[in-house]
Amino acid sequence: MGQHVALAFKAKTMINFFRRIRKQLADDNKPLKYLRYAVGEIVLVVVGILIALQINNWNQFRSERKLELKILKDLRAEIITNNHKINNAKVRKEVLYKPLAKYMKLMDEGKVEYIDFVEIHKKDFFSGQIKPSFGVINSFISSGDVNLISNDSLKYLLTDWKDHVAVFTAMEFASFNGHRRFSEYFDKRYPNLENQFHNKSSEDLRNRFVKIYNDVEYGNRLITVKEHFESSINYAQNTNVYINGMIKLIDKEIAKLD
Repeated sequence: MGQHVALAFKAKTMINFFRRIRKQLADDNKPLKYLRYAVGEIVLVVVGILIALQINNWNQFRSERKLELKILKDLRAEIITNNHKINNAKVRKEVLYKPLAKYMKLMDEGKVEYIDFVEIHKKDFFSGQIKPSFGVINSFISSGDVNLISNDSLKYLLTDWKDHVAVFTAMEFASFNGHRRFSEYFDKRYPNLENQFHNKSSEDLRNRFVKIYNDVEYGNRLITVKEHFESSINYAQNTNVYINGMIKLIDKEIAKLD
């Protein structure tokens, strides 16, 4: 807007200037001299305007690259924060998954002992859910600043980033609900048993072990819990690869702009 006002003011000033020169030269009867002078001035004005536009474009380019640098640094920080959350969730799930997978293998082989049954049920398989941070990426997309990113490959990765994390959080939610449903089933099917797992000598628990172990629904529900863990862990690994690719591109762009 300021550029257009300045150009309009300059044009108006030059018109008034030429009117005065034209009147003076017309009064002196020197049309040829006036014509040469007018053409020269027009060329100078045009060149001046082109130079001003070029300077303005260069300044705008520098301003956009400065803003792009800030955006990339802010996005990098937010992505790394979310990656830490995802990796921590992955580690928690791996810690819980390993004994569960071992227990399920023993079940498949028909080798589950009473102590295995007690130990697996003493564990808390509620690993929690992550709360990703999307403040920077939301602002980045809604403001239209995505068009400032020079690298097209990075631009596409960034615009898909939020959806990628949303899939992982959905898996986390499904995993959480899967274990919640298992706990509700177990408490309803075998009431007053949950608190006995910390007492290995419980006769009631020992007497009911074989019945529970041979319960088909019990096995199927544990399989569901295990599969949810596997899905979350695998997707977390894929997300980590996705993030590392983004970070490499971001660092490359930052190095060029900084």
